[in-house]
Amino acid sequence: METVVTLTDVFQYLEITVAVLLIVVLYHILFITVGIRKVLRRIETITNEIQEVIMKPMNVADHILEGIVKYMDTQGSAPKKSAKKTKAKKKK
Repeated sequence: METVVTLTDVFQYLEITVAVLLIVVLYHILFITVGIRKVLRRIETITNEIQEVIMKPMNVADHILEGIVKYMDTQGSAPKKSAKKTKAKKKK
């Protein structure tokens, strides 16, 4: 008994093989995308932590500079009382 393999049988086997390989490829792509999403989330948290580390000293420096500017403004706008008193004493 001979088994004859026709051209349509070969094409059917090829279609089945391609379908199985396509399912395997899609399965791997699914795991790759999930892995990439995890990596991107981790990168985002790391960049947020780095940003916080960089911004803390900058915020402290900003507050210090604001305090210095306020101090300088109050010192510059305060009237000089000692000079007026000496002029008033000299006139008498």
